[in-house]
Amino acid sequence: MWKISLLTELLSLHGLVVILGLLIFVLVSHTLQQRRHPAAAIGWVMAIVFIPYVGIPLYLLIGTRKLVRSRSYPSIPPTGPDTATDEAWPRQLAAAMGQPPVESYQNLHIHADGTQALRALWDLIDSAERELNLCSFIVGRDAVGSELLARLTNKARAGVRVRLLLDAVGRMMGGAPDLRALESAGVQTALFVPLLHSPLKGRTNLRNHRKMVVADGARLWCGGRNFAA
Repeated sequence: MWKISLLTELLSLHGLVVILGLLIFVLVSHTLQQRRHPAAAIGWVMAIVFIPYVGIPLYLLIGTRKLVRSRSYPSIPPTGPDTATDEAWPRQLAAAMGQPPVESYQNLHIHADGTQALRALWDLIDSAERELNLCSFIVGRDAVGSELLARLTNKARAGVRVRLLLDAVGRMMGGAPDLRALESAGVQTALFVPLLHSPLKGRTNLRNHRKMVVADGARLWCGGRNFAA
């Protein structure tokens, strides 16, 4: 008889844990206005229902990374004969999608291949006179990565303010390049969401995949290429 009572208590406790987990899932998703693929949402619910003692901690650790921040942008510009121009439609599109107002540029060059992209990267770095800000998922421990670090080191020693933001996971995937020479030359380096960090300050699976270089706050190199061969 006592076995049946114990089993009933355990089932009741398990049910309470499942209900609590589902309640957390619903409240967090609603409060943070999370955008989640239906398959991902079903997966989390299944994990919380069938393995709540694993699913709930995992959800709290890595399942709440995508946040939608409220933004206030100008309303959609009016349409009409006077607005049907090459300059007007990008602004209308950006406003309709809830994006920031578009910015103009003086020159745009599309790189046809990796060779052109690498040449443009070296030219941009060499052209910097005051400041260089770099951001990447990976800096490879290869010929390209070594050349990049050497050029940044030379720029820093020449008096240019150089800052490098590198993803913590991407750094390991790129072979963990040695950044000590950069730091000794005065380059400011930082890792995006280090592996050993407080879970209250970010999510482990929130990674920085941006690849860009900004020189003197006026010239931009960007795209989908890491600083690697």
